[in-house]
Amino acid sequence: MQSTLMTWQQSWPLLLFIIAALYLPGCLLVTALGSRKPIFVTALGPVVSIALAGIDGVLFQLFGISWNWRSYGLSAMALIAIILLARKLFNHFRNPDGAGRESSTLASNDGKTKLRLKPFLPAVIGTAIAACNIGIRLMHAAPSPDQVTQNYDSVFHYNIVARIVLTGQASSLHALPPIREIYPIAFQEFAAMGAMAYRPATAVSAVTCTWLVFAALIWPVSMLFLVRTLLGRHAWSDLLTPVLASCCAGFPFLLLDWGTLYSMFAGQVILPVFVALTWSWCIDGWRESRQSVVGLVWILLSVVAVSFCHFRVMMTGALLVLPVILSWLIRAGRQLAQTNKHRFHVAAGVLTAGFLVLLAIGLKIFHNLYLQGPARKISDHLNGGPAQPTEDLPSAIVRFLLGQPIDSGNRRLPVYWPLALALILALIVLCLHHSRKDMLLVSSFLLLGLVFVACAGTHADWAKILTALWYKDQRRLFSAWPVVAIPIMGMALEHGIEALKRYTPQAEKMISMPIMMLAATVAVLICTVNPQLDSMEKTLGSTYTFAANNADAPMLSTDEFLLMKRMGRHVSDREQVLSDPWNGSGYMLAIGGTTPFYAHLYMNWDHDHAYLATNFEHIDSDPQVCRILTAHHIDWYADMGGPYVANDPQHQIFNGLQPVPQALQLVDSQGRAKLYRITACRP
Repeated sequence: MQSTLMTWQQSWPLLLFIIAALYLPGCLLVTALGSRKPIFVTALGPVVSIALAGIDGVLFQLFGISWNWRSYGLSAMALIAIILLARKLFNHFRNPDGAGRESSTLASNDGKTKLRLKPFLPAVIGTAIAACNIGIRLMHAAPSPDQVTQNYDSVFHYNIVARIVLTGQASSLHALPPIREIYPIAFQEFAAMGAMAYRPATAVSAVTCTWLVFAALIWPVSMLFLVRTLLGRHAWSDLLTPVLASCCAGFPFLLLDWGTLYSMFAGQVILPVFVALTWSWCIDGWRESRQSVVGLVWILLSVVAVSFCHFRVMMTGALLVLPVILSWLIRAGRQLAQTNKHRFHVAAGVLTAGFLVLLAIGLKIFHNLYLQGPARKISDHLNGGPAQPTEDLPSAIVRFLLGQPIDSGNRRLPVYWPLALALILALIVLCLHHSRKDMLLVSSFLLLGLVFVACAGTHADWAKILTALWYKDQRRLFSAWPVVAIPIMGMALEHGIEALKRYTPQAEKMISMPIMMLAATVAVLICTVNPQLDSMEKTLGSTYTFAANNADAPMLSTDEFLLMKRMGRHVSDREQVLSDPWNGSGYMLAIGGTTPFYAHLYMNWDHDHAYLATNFEHIDSDPQVCRILTAHHIDWYADMGGPYVANDPQHQIFNGLQPVPQALQLVDSQGRAKLYRITACRP
């Protein structure tokens, strides 16, 4: 078995290519636009790459252009050339004589270069520790990148990647027809690029490696960029922030365990960049006209990138930046009222009218969906599994304050008391310090907590109304906990250090080394002695574990994996395979490149899909069955046991999809997993 699965050592070319695809085009574009700060380039680079890939995927399909890593790279090169040419022309017309050109900032002296590199070491070391922490734990949970996450949503995400590789179509407007047309698939695009460039990779291994790059590199740097924006550069925060991001409140593993929400996860990973850009603009950036426009462009670009990962993440982003935006509106309104009362009245009127229009539209939509008719439809809305409360309100409040996530089985992970107590102490410090920035951060934390508690602690109608835009799902909200909790802890520590510096003039020199030693010690301890993270890793391991070869649950066994990996030897690209997707066969496209007729476990199936699912067992007596099989080039049937969940209402449609021995000819098998050619419909 081990020889058939890709090892982590074999995946290094795949990992390196995905890193290059995420960082190289974006970083070059950010640099071409004039930014030189390393933290800005490294944080914004992946964001720009994600936005570019998402836009490429939509536009290329509209114009009938095949999408792959080459076309993506060419579009990036063309855009860089256009930007450089535009900048050159702009500088020429602004300054025809060539005076005032930017001089090189690189030091010519080797000693000076070393001094310039020294400030980056804490950030580099912190990011390296975080990357190792996340990478090692993932490799323990999944010994091979070819192992699938065995849950409902993973079938959909893996098959999107496989479809992109197979068809060269990567538009978020046509994600996985006929299962789902409109769905944001920027994350899946980078996984597909990896699978296209490194042929030994399956869609499964490409997804796993892409997740690792997002989690181990992009996430810690995004958080570092946010904390730098709020606190400025400090050696201790540069070291601690990435490490805290790697083991705080279950993220980045939380969404991998529950539902395998790759798109949502990717949006959460780059969300701190949007929050940082918005904070920077609302606090200072809006005052200078040129910088204000540039800042708005970066914010818009981050919104595009997050939305191409998953647009619903922007609702969480809006929640986190709402306090700082309201604060900016008040300050900008006061300034405008002092300088030009007429413009102030016009702006206030337009803003109020826009708010009222949006409110009216929202109320109308709400009325049509939930209040129209004799019954209160809101009472039956959002009653599914993830929407169910897991506790009462006081318990949810305590769990949010302590940063205690739950796993996919609704089991509470251990509280990591050092971080929980540090956060509570930090909240007290910020409330006592009472500066505007402190209160804005605390307000963001409280707003996030309000919506989380409404999800986790009650199923009342008011909670459904408040949380509908978040699916009434506490896990997706809890993933944003580190985005506010880590800056709160950092800001409180900064206040403590500043107070100590004021207490004694020599404090800065005296405490710098002890602070760094303490930060390094804490970084190592929270990675190695962390029961919450250990429990998260254990839970994740069960998500990746194969079913026993004679068992139906969790979903996929090693025998079924092996058979699906070699199905391409028998099934041509034009043919499809009929099978019950609930028995693990939905993964066949991702594992072996073979197209299943049912590429997901549930949808509003069209006539042909629904008819075959309920009537295949009548193939000998019902000519309509053969007509549908022939029309869709379905010449194969896969038998892989029963459904992984017994008696699920969504599976009932497939009860008629049973093997019919007299209509099938065995072609290949692995244990109880069997591939048949359908012979009953031959002329």
